[in-house]
Amino acid sequence: MSENRSRNSPGTDLTEGPVSSLLLRFTLPLFAGNLLQVAYGAVNRFWTGQFLGKEALGAVSIGILVAYVLVAFAWGMTMGATILVAQAYGAKDWATLRKAVANSFLIVGLMALGTTFLLAAGAAPVLRWLGTPPGLFGMARDYLLVGSVGTIFVFGFNLVSFIFRAIGDSTTPLKFLALSVGINTVLDPFLMLGWGPFPRMGIAGAAAGMVIAEGTSFLMSFRALQRKGGPAALVIQGTLPDWPMISAILRLGLPGSLQQTFISLGVSVIQRFINAFGSDAIAAYGAAANVDNLFFLPALSLNLAVSAMVGQNIGAGRLDRARMTAACALAYSGAVSLALGILCIAVPSWLLFPFLQASDTGALEIGQRLLRILGLPYLFITSMVVLNGFFNGVGDTLASMFLSLISLWVLRVPLVWRLSGRWGLDGVWAGIAAGYVLSFFLALGYYALGTWKRNLRRE
Repeated sequence: MSENRSRNSPGTDLTEGPVSSLLLRFTLPLFAGNLLQVAYGAVNRFWTGQFLGKEALGAVSIGILVAYVLVAFAWGMTMGATILVAQAYGAKDWATLRKAVANSFLIVGLMALGTTFLLAAGAAPVLRWLGTPPGLFGMARDYLLVGSVGTIFVFGFNLVSFIFRAIGDSTTPLKFLALSVGINTVLDPFLMLGWGPFPRMGIAGAAAGMVIAEGTSFLMSFRALQRKGGPAALVIQGTLPDWPMISAILRLGLPGSLQQTFISLGVSVIQRFINAFGSDAIAAYGAAANVDNLFFLPALSLNLAVSAMVGQNIGAGRLDRARMTAACALAYSGAVSLALGILCIAVPSWLLFPFLQASDTGALEIGQRLLRILGLPYLFITSMVVLNGFFNGVGDTLASMFLSLISLWVLRVPLVWRLSGRWGLDGVWAGIAAGYVLSFFLALGYYALGTWKRNLRRE
């Protein structure tokens, strides 16, 4: 048997076995990993909100958003690159797999260096454009400047994690992510509050703790990839640069990068509307972001799982299993989102108290109103996220990009602008809710149309 078609491969073959149970087993570690990713922000928001005050909470929320605008571009490229990894793995084509891995590292590494420079140089201008209140400006700038040091670690760890998932291993990245969150959780109070021998760094300490944790997780996960990744391990000799592979990565990755970047820019525009309503609104939105993550975590986990499973099955010529994967994922996502939506309507205060002090009555009132309005519409946008995972898996990253951009820039942003002028903050939440519902039906219509079939792999 040739080297390209050897069956002695690491990871998990996602082209065989019951789809529903296989999807669930593959998704659960991804969900745990995404939950730990959210723990990064939640830990920082907890310490800042409870011990540094609502102004610090608002500054961290704005800082995270600004960083995401730049990081999102590389995240989209990483997601697109690993589509090739998943499809090569499904086809048992190890030579192509090695080239995809090596050239992905080259592209993402260069992007990480550029993003580090942009974060350091552009923090202050972007914060001014967002209309950041003067009391929050300095703290948000410090958070971004310190955090920019760890950009290359964030990019590197995300790429390694995507490679493991593309070959069917969703457990290994989880272990290193748990280690990273543990380090961050322990370091945060020491660096932020000046416990023990450490100086009191405030918000800059939260960013420093993340940099140390992210660096540790990247280095250890990369070592694991080299030891147990098999044909997915990084091999430089004979693989770099491969211009046809770089072209393929860019073709699949650029739509995802543009999608993530323009989504983050759109979210920044919505944040700007919210900033105009003052610190209570900013703090409420920052606290509610943690609840927001509870909805999107299962959907994003299923998005990643569906992309990997569909990619392997398309590589193996199993369109029937690819379709079934999407159907099962929609059922799982819908059930979770419906349950969480009921909680948002019934007991929103319970979900907000971990991130706001009891004395922050104005922010608590705004946050409860927000969750009650968005509770059920979350069901629709999370379903769209799952469908985008299917489109990515079949290689139709352009569809995923356009659907996401229409959802945000054609629907949500204009609706928020229009309705906030009439109803104030309630108009912001209503505009977001209406955009969520309309976006799902747009994605469902595209799936039913079947245009995505033109991207199916042809052997």
